[in-house]
Amino acid sequence: MGAVDKEGRKLVAPDGGWGWIAVIGVMMVNLSTRSIEPSFGLLFGDKLRDMGVATTGASIIISALDATINFSGLFVGPLIRKYSYRKVALIGSVLSAVGLITTFPAESMTHILSTYSIMGGLGIGFTLSSTFVALNHYFSKKRGQAIGLSMVGTALGMMAMPQAVHLLLEEYNFHGSLLILGGIALHALVGSMLLQPVEWHVRPEELKKNENEQLENMGKKQENEPEVQSLLLENPQTSVTAISALDDIDKQDPIGSKCTEHVPHTVSNRGVSVHKWSQSVMSKISRMDFTGSCHTHTHVRSHGEDGHLGGLIMKRLRRKHRSAVSDDICKNLRTSEKQSDKIDSGVSASPNHIPYWKRVVHFMDLDLLKDLIYLNILFGLSIFYVAELNFRMIVPFFLNDLGYTKQDTAFFLSMTAVSDILARAVLPPICDRVKIRRRTLFAIASIFLGLSRSVLAEQTEYTALMVTIVISGFFRGATLINFALTISEHCSLEKLPAAFGLHMVAKGLFIAALGPVGGVIRDVSGSFPLCIHSQTLMIFICLVAWGIEYLVTMTSSSSKQDNTDNT
Repeated sequence: MGAVDKEGRKLVAPDGGWGWIAVIGVMMVNLSTRSIEPSFGLLFGDKLRDMGVATTGASIIISALDATINFSGLFVGPLIRKYSYRKVALIGSVLSAVGLITTFPAESMTHILSTYSIMGGLGIGFTLSSTFVALNHYFSKKRGQAIGLSMVGTALGMMAMPQAVHLLLEEYNFHGSLLILGGIALHALVGSMLLQPVEWHVRPEELKKNENEQLENMGKKQENEPEVQSLLLENPQTSVTAISALDDIDKQDPIGSKCTEHVPHTVSNRGVSVHKWSQSVMSKISRMDFTGSCHTHTHVRSHGEDGHLGGLIMKRLRRKHRSAVSDDICKNLRTSEKQSDKIDSGVSASPNHIPYWKRVVHFMDLDLLKDLIYLNILFGLSIFYVAELNFRMIVPFFLNDLGYTKQDTAFFLSMTAVSDILARAVLPPICDRVKIRRRTLFAIASIFLGLSRSVLAEQTEYTALMVTIVISGFFRGATLINFALTISEHCSLEKLPAAFGLHMVAKGLFIAALGPVGGVIRDVSGSFPLCIHSQTLMIFICLVAWGIEYLVTMTSSSSKQDNTDNT
């Protein structure tokens, strides 16, 4: 955040305070809108069988839902930037609830696709993006913990919803269950209201210990100022010479130039030639960092009894020099800001001077697509998401094929959610403290997730299934806590809405292309284990793509280092 308070201190994310209330709000939104997804097979299974639609039909509905969720990313970034994450979350909450409620009289695939997949998908897409952006504004150092805890709402819903759906279907059938679930989804409005603008809760940045020490040292130096002034008053002619030198420094070239000022070696004081005091002042700006600070080297040669006086004058000269440089920096910054404002105002005043496609690129931040590493991240996350989506959809059918009842299936899914919650509650604080990139942590967890799911596919006994599905649920939570953070880790906060929106679009494209593949493999081969193994293969394709990028990056860095050493 570039804002500052009245005292000039930088305003930063609260990293707590109302931020934790915002986390509760996001938990409510996730619990109300997303917890039903893993129970799709339970809720729609009998209805789809009555329609004569096989596994492929269920796969099409789920794929259409997720494609809509992700293609909504085209609009989410600009909408959040134009309005706010809070308003977008409110709109998404309404659409999600209305989508479920209007699905209750459905008797055809077209109806379900129109209301549940498209309308509900838009609502979930809007809430998903806006809540993620909101938490990234509220947290910086504790971002992992906040994201992980907010996802607990989804996991809690996944744990409770299978049992709730089972009971609702027994009491109120398919139509009545959807109306009740639509009412539950309306609670997302309450959670969205808690996402207050972060500007209401920002706090001044706390100074580090070494910065406080520097300020104290500067205060001590300023206490010596009267001593210099009194000494200069006792030596009038010397005072004139020093003031002249200070004036010369003020007139020196701007930042980046070099100058040398020579103070006269002989000073006449009251008719007596004084050769005892001689000094040479050479000041230059040797380096300036990105914060606008500079390092000034001043060399002083003093002779005779007035050496101490020369040293004190040099302190004054250094302070004066630093002040002059700081003034130049501020002037340059103000000038550049005015020029930028003029450019912005010129663009807004005469938009016809800029090609339409450039305005679209600027408005939607499509220049992110020039970043090859970002594109590879999108590829890996998207193909992983397709595998996750297919696994979530296929598990209820897989358990039913093994001969387990709906109650057993609901219990299996609930235990998966319990281990998922455990991972999301325990791992985020650890991930925040270890100095490992989120992307690396995600890749490590993905390896174990894929292996555990392949082991699960070969099990038939109740105990073995329970153990492997719980382990799989834990690694699922471990991957998902770092899933979205892989994007925010790579992009700046200003680019995050657009980056996350493009990430959702990429997922939508992959779902449209590869989403039905899992159902087709199952229907053609007649094997659920083969279908689950194909999803593990997708996960490992993600890891292979990232591994290739890592090798190319390391090789390129080594080559550049060798060229630098040779030169």
